[in-house]
Order: sequence, then structure tokens, then C-alpha cells
Amino acid sequence: MNPLEAIPTHPGAVVVGGGIAGLVSAWELARAGVRPLLVEARGYLGGLIARGTVGGVNVDLGAETYVVRGTDTSSIVEALGLTSVEPAGSGARLYAPSLRGGWELRPFLHDSFLGIPAHPDAPDCAHVLGEAGVRRALEDRSMGGGIGMDEAGETLAGFVAARMGEAVLERSVRPIIAGIYTADPSVLATDTVAPGLRAKTARHGSLAAAVAARLAAAGSRRTPEACVEGGMFVLVDALRAAIEEAGGTVLTRTGAFSLRRAASGWTLECGPTKPGPTPGAEPVPSGPGVSVMTERLVLACSASAALRLLTQARIPGLVPDVSVPEGAPIARLTLAVHAPELDDAPVSQGLLVAPAPADDRPVAAKALSHLNIKWPWLADQLPPHMHLLRLSYGRLGEVEPAVTVEGALRDIRTLTGVTIAAEAVTDHLLARWNGTLPPLPPEYRSRVDALEEQVRPLGGVALTGAWVAGTGIASVVTHARAGAKGLL
Repeated sequence: MNPLEAIPTHPGAVVVGGGIAGLVSAWELARAGVRPLLVEARGYLGGLIARGTVGGVNVDLGAETYVVRGTDTSSIVEALGLTSVEPAGSGARLYAPSLRGGWELRPFLHDSFLGIPAHPDAPDCAHVLGEAGVRRALEDRSMGGGIGMDEAGETLAGFVAARMGEAVLERSVRPIIAGIYTADPSVLATDTVAPGLRAKTARHGSLAAAVAARLAAAGSRRTPEACVEGGMFVLVDALRAAIEEAGGTVLTRTGAFSLRRAASGWTLECGPTKPGPTPGAEPVPSGPGVSVMTERLVLACSASAALRLLTQARIPGLVPDVSVPEGAPIARLTLAVHAPELDDAPVSQGLLVAPAPADDRPVAAKALSHLNIKWPWLADQLPPHMHLLRLSYGRLGEVEPAVTVEGALRDIRTLTGVTIAAEAVTDHLLARWNGTLPPLPPEYRSRVDALEEQVRPLGGVALTGAWVAGTGIASVVTHARAGAKGLL
């Protein structure tokens, strides 16, 4: 079959990009009765949600959780007949410098959000922050709601330091943020990483009270994270199936080559693609395309692809001038190991490693996840004494990490106290996600907001994706759903 014959030329909408933003946009349009065409230039859907097989078990190689914030993501999970689950285990740990010297493994602060405590005078805060750090953090309660609402509070580091001081920032927030977002809180916009937190602080009069209110709203949830039972890749499969069942078309290895404004909407040239010259490069056309006309367009692709299409459209007054910061070189090594010594889960579901100069770090890894402890469905698929461990490497501003099984086993020994022989490793898989989590500082957020303001009056088009919405599945899903609804 000619690949062009699979491309509908007059769909109800065109969604460019098959990551979670594109899939959610197409799903939102399809369930409203619009039959969308989704084109993804790569050979797979999901973007940073990706499936791999290690030790005979399917696992998430990229994003494995979403933050439970509102109902935008959880309602999709429910509508698709899937189940949302919290991580199992007794809570994540932090491997970080101790106040008494050396490094220690300790739990995240109890009753905290992103390392920000709701009760700075709690016993665990005294252990982590020290007496002086606790006294400074408690000043937040009496300084009123206005502190941190200025330009200095636009970054998460500036906001936390202004409200609770350097000890909370350095000993709790920075290690957690660096581990989760692969970026320093000094280059992350507060309102992007923690939407509504500054507003709640102003309303409640203190950051601690804002965090307490956020935790209270979460109810009995032990953690703000959740996953789809079976893996986040299950959500990708279900979204595709739902879109196609509603009459939509989902095509991989198919890209949007060009875009122009038409009298009644948009005209794109869509056609087959092949991989680019390097593993991380954008795919390139592999043959001629076909004209596709639509009244509704969602650009849910990468920033470079979206800006290329907008520039080609030559829309008067539109200046798509947004330069996305470079993200960290990220590598994730998943190991299947036969290790009875891990049956007792010495680090529960896993840990983050605090950032430090390379020469001062006891390990090269920045995180370790004990996957079959964290997600029980994985344990159900493994034979006795088999375990799945994932180690993450790569920090912002550093060179691409050289990752080996031997080095990973050394890190595991340091972090867990368990020695695993090389012959006990039955399978392993390395995935690299270089540059996929760029830091989004306040000035970048301002440029993106300006671009959205330029695009909005055009009508019939929406921009979405992590480069627009911010990092994290929850942020992307909320943004994508709102953009798609705006086209209905």
C-alpha cells in the first residue's frame, strides 16, 4: 500500500506530534466527535513514555509517574478503564551529605512537598536542617504573604530561600529537584514547577501553610506521584486505541513537512519519514508528501519542529523566536539481577543522590529505583530472588555520562550495601534521553507566553508540549486538554 493512501486529506483536525501532548490532544478532539489525524515523525508514540523489555518484563524506560494535580490526568486514566496506583514501599530516600560529616541515607522530610516542609519544627527537620536551619525556616510563619512574590521569587531556589532560608534549599529542596527535574532550582520557574504555590503562600500567609494546605487537599495519598497499573506505556496504547475507535487516524513514521495558512484553516504537507542523521536528530522526509487541509491544528511536536512550521507559514506579525535551553545528558540503565540479598529492599523503592562536585560524590549515579518494590505488578512477573534495578545518570552542565554495568554495580554496593556479582546480572538495557528535560527559567516562560499570545488570535491552532506547558506529564496533559478544547 502506498503510505500516502493512509493519510486522510480532509480530517477534522491535524495533530502534529505523538508524544503524550499529541495523544491527549487527539483523544480530547476524538471524544468530542472530531476525527483527528495524528502524525508522528518517529517510529513510536509516547515521546518520553517508552516501553522496553528487561529480564522478560516490560518496563518504563522514560517517564514512569505523573504528579496527581487536579483531575486532568486521573480522569483520562479512569475514562480509558485503566487503574492509577501509588508507588509501593515505605517511601523514597535521599542519599546526601550529613551535618555530622560523610554521606547518609535518609527519608524525604515527612509532610513536605518537593522537599519544602509543612512543619519546619518537626523532629526530622531538626536532623536534616540543624537548629539554625530550623529557626530560619520558622521565620516563614510570621513574615506575611508578600515575601517571595517579587522577581527574586520567580525561581524556585529564590522563592524557597526567601521564605525558609538556605538550609531548606540546600539540604532538602535542591537535592530533590535536581533528581526529579535534572536541573537546579535556580534555573526553574516556581510557577512552572509548582503551579499555584506562590499564590497559596500569599493567600495563607506562609509557605509552610501553603504546603500544609496542598498536603491536606491530597487526603490519604502518601505521595503526589502515581502510575498507570502495568506501566505508563499502557496509557499510550490505550490513548491510541481510543482515538482510532472514535474514527481518528494515528500514523507513525509520518511527518508534517510544511505549513501554510489557508482561507478556511490550514494546509499541511504530510508524508513518510526516516530517522535523521544522528540518534537524537529530528526525522527527515523519505518521500513526497500529500496536501492535508483542516480547520483545526495542534502543534504538539518538538519546539524545533513547531517553530519551523510556524516560520514556514509566513504569518504576518508572527515572530516565533523561542530558543529552548539545552537539557542535561540523561542515561538510564535497567538491570535484571539475581540477588536474594535484595529481597529485604534495603532502600525501599529507591533513592535520589544529592548533587555535589564530581570528586566529592561517593557514586556516579543520581538516582536508583528498585522497580519491583516500587511497582508490585513487576514483582508478580519475576521468579524468586530476581530484581529489577534502574540507575539514572547525567546532570545539567556535565558531559554525557559513560555508563557501564560494572560501574552500576559499584554504585549499587555503595547505595544499598549489597554486593552483586557481574554473573548475577541476567539482562540489562541502557536508554539515553539527552537534552529531553531542559531547564525552563522565568525568562524562557515569558518568551513562550509571548509566542502563545501571538498565535492565539490566528484561530484554529494550538501549541502544546513540554516546551510550552512545562516539564512533567501532569503539566503537559492539562495544557494539551485545554488547547484541544479551545479548538472545539
